[in-house]
Amino acid sequence: MKRFISMLTVLMVLFSFSVYISPDRVQALSFRPTFQLESDAGILYHVDTKTVVFEKNADKQCSPAQTVQIMTAAVAIDKAQSMEAVIEIPANVYNEFEKYREKYPSESFPYNEVTSSYLAEGEQLKVQDLISAMLLESSCEAAYALAYVIGQGSIQNFVNMMNEKATEIGCTGTNFTNPHGLYDEKQYTTARDMLKITEYAMSLPGFAEYAQAVTVKTGATNMSAEGHEFNNVNLMMNSSSDYYYQGTKGIKTGNSNQSGRCLVTKATRDGESYLAVLFNAPFKQDEYENDIFTHLNDAVKLFDWAFTNLEHKVVLEETQEIGSPKIRFAKGKDYINLKPEHDVKCMWLSTVDTSNIITEIDYVYDEVSAPIKAGEKLGTLKLRYLDNEIGTVDLVAYSDAEFSYTKYLSEVFTTYLKSSALKTALRIATGLSLLYLVFVGYIINLRAKKRREQKNAAALRAKNQ
Repeated sequence: MKRFISMLTVLMVLFSFSVYISPDRVQALSFRPTFQLESDAGILYHVDTKTVVFEKNADKQCSPAQTVQIMTAAVAIDKAQSMEAVIEIPANVYNEFEKYREKYPSESFPYNEVTSSYLAEGEQLKVQDLISAMLLESSCEAAYALAYVIGQGSIQNFVNMMNEKATEIGCTGTNFTNPHGLYDEKQYTTARDMLKITEYAMSLPGFAEYAQAVTVKTGATNMSAEGHEFNNVNLMMNSSSDYYYQGTKGIKTGNSNQSGRCLVTKATRDGESYLAVLFNAPFKQDEYENDIFTHLNDAVKLFDWAFTNLEHKVVLEETQEIGSPKIRFAKGKDYINLKPEHDVKCMWLSTVDTSNIITEIDYVYDEVSAPIKAGEKLGTLKLRYLDNEIGTVDLVAYSDAEFSYTKYLSEVFTTYLKSSALKTALRIATGLSLLYLVFVGYIINLRAKKRREQKNAAALRAKNQ
C-alpha cells in the first residue's frame, strides 16, 4: 500500500535534503586543463568508463580530411562479403583524383595531397588489405576501390551507406560526400560525432587490428609478385620519431589545407585507455622549415594531462545516508533515511575539489507513505559540474518502513477535526440543537399554559359551586 485515499483533506509533506553526489557512470565530465590546444576542435574520452573528460568546440562542424576513412572502413567491414574477398582497383580511379588536383593545385594548396599507396589500376587486393592501406597510409585509391565495388559501381551508393550509418549511431552534425576524405565543402563532421564513429568502428571485428597495426605486408597480387607493405603514418607510433608516445595505438591521421591537421588516436598506460579526436590544427614549421605536427603535440598534451591528473574516484558511498524525508503512517518512525542505490564512481581530476559538484533532486512521490521496502526508489539525484550534466543516481530507502493503522487512524481523526466538513457538521448540529431547544421550550410552555388553563377552569368550577 503506497498511499491511502481519504475523503478528507491532508496536508502535503515537504522533503528537505542537503547532499552531494556523483553518478555511477559519467557520460560527460569535461575538465579544463591549464594548457591551450592549437587544434580548433577536440575531445578526449576515457574508453573504459565511457567518459568524456575534455572537450573543445566538440560540436563544431569541421572538415575531417582523411579521418573520413574510419567510416569508410566501418561500412566496408559491415557490407563486404568477406575480408578475404578480392577487389580490383577501378580503371578510372586516378582520373578522378586528377580532377581534384586541378581544382586544388599543389603549388596553391601544398597540403592538399591525394594520399596514395600506389596501387595499380586493375590490381586485385583483399578487402582487409585495402582497409589496411586506408587506415595506415590514408590510401585514397583503396578507399575509392572499396566504395566503388561495395556500392555496386556507384560511389554515391556507398556514400549513402556512410551517411545512413552515421545517422544510425547518433551523429547529428555529420555529412559525407566521398569515401576518401579529400576536401569537399559539403563534407563535414564534429569531434563528438567522430568519437561515435570511431567507437562504432572499434566494435567491429578486425577494425582495431587494422587501425592499430604498425606495418602490414600483403601477399602477392596479380600485378606485384612481392605484394605491398603499408606503414602507419602516425608518428606517435614510430619509436624513432621525435613524436613517439609510448602506448599509442592507431587510429587515423588526416591533412589538407582546408581541414588543417586532423587526428584520431588512442593511448593506453597502466591499464587506462584514452581516445583523442583533434580537428583543424594549424600547419607550422620551425626555423629550419621542418614541419611541426601541431595535432600530435596536442594529443601528447592531452594524454600526459589525463594519465597524470585523472583518477577513478568514489565520490559517494552506497552506505552513506544522504537524506531523511518525512514519512506518513510508519510504525516507530516519522522519517525514512535515503541512500544512493550503489557506490558512485567517476573519472575525476585530482586538482578539482568535489565540493564544486552541483546536485538537483527529483522525487518519485510528492509525499511518502508507509509501507516502504528497503531499496525502494524514492528519488533521483542529478549531478552537474560546470556546464555539464554528468549523470544521475537513484535514491532508495535505507530500511523498511512498516504501516501503522494506529497512526493512520490518528491522522485521519486529527485531520477530520481540522476539516471544513467537521465545522459544517458542528454548525448544523448547533442549529439543530437550537431548534430542538426552541421546540422543547415551546412544548414546555404549551404544557404549562394548558396546566394553567386547567387549574383556572377547576378554580372557576369550585367557585360556582
